[in-house]
Amino acid sequence: MTGVLEIRDLHKRFDTHHVIKGFSLDVAEQTLSCLVGPNGAGKTTLMDLITGRLKPSSGSVKFHGDEMTSLSENEIARRGIGRKFQIPAVFKQLTVRENLEVAYSRQVNPFVNMFRFSDPGMNSRLDEVSNMVALQDRLRVEAGLLSHGETQWLEIGMVLMQEPRLLLLDEPIAGMTEAEIEKTARLLREIRRSATLIVVEHDMGFVREISDVVTVMHMGTLLAQGPIDVIEADSRVRDVYLGTDEEVA
Repeated sequence: MTGVLEIRDLHKRFDTHHVIKGFSLDVAEQTLSCLVGPNGAGKTTLMDLITGRLKPSSGSVKFHGDEMTSLSENEIARRGIGRKFQIPAVFKQLTVRENLEVAYSRQVNPFVNMFRFSDPGMNSRLDEVSNMVALQDRLRVEAGLLSHGETQWLEIGMVLMQEPRLLLLDEPIAGMTEAEIEKTARLLREIRRSATLIVVEHDMGFVREISDVVTVMHMGTLLAQGPIDVIEADSRVRDVYLGTDEEVA
């Protein structure tokens, strides 16, 4: 497998607060990596730096060999990096189908999209994605009427409509039932067949079930990386994360 994401000596400072401190990471193509760590480890900031939401103080983020740090958030998204935030951002007054159509078109105004001519490839992609996220029978339902789990899957589907090569997800199972969690695990394994995933998650049972590689952050640095059994056996990880009752933010 070839490298899809290369992060080198990344730093981020907010005035005197040094959040990311010389962080480096390689992510292999079509792997599912879980990013874990205690509160304040820098996980969200790292995701913001990868997607262009924040600019680094110094360092490099390369995606398929191309430097990303000088690009805007929209430019990075167009290069193939998609992101799902912890709190779903869907258009509650629109149907599931309309939400997916808006995401496919990448237009800002959802109402413009509702009245435009359909892209020739949109219906095919919409059918594929709605089946993948198990919403094929809910396409005419307003998004505001969906269950919590369905809303999470809809937002994942909206990101998938843009056919990302790298997908970042922030705590995708927060608030889900056990059945929804299992369904989400199957969904992420399916996505991994065609894309690379980085998942920020605090539920170590879920991490154990889905991860190829686990990356542990601590105080803005890379503490450990490897398969879950190696991570769980690492005394440093147990000391700063697994052995505490802290939740990941």
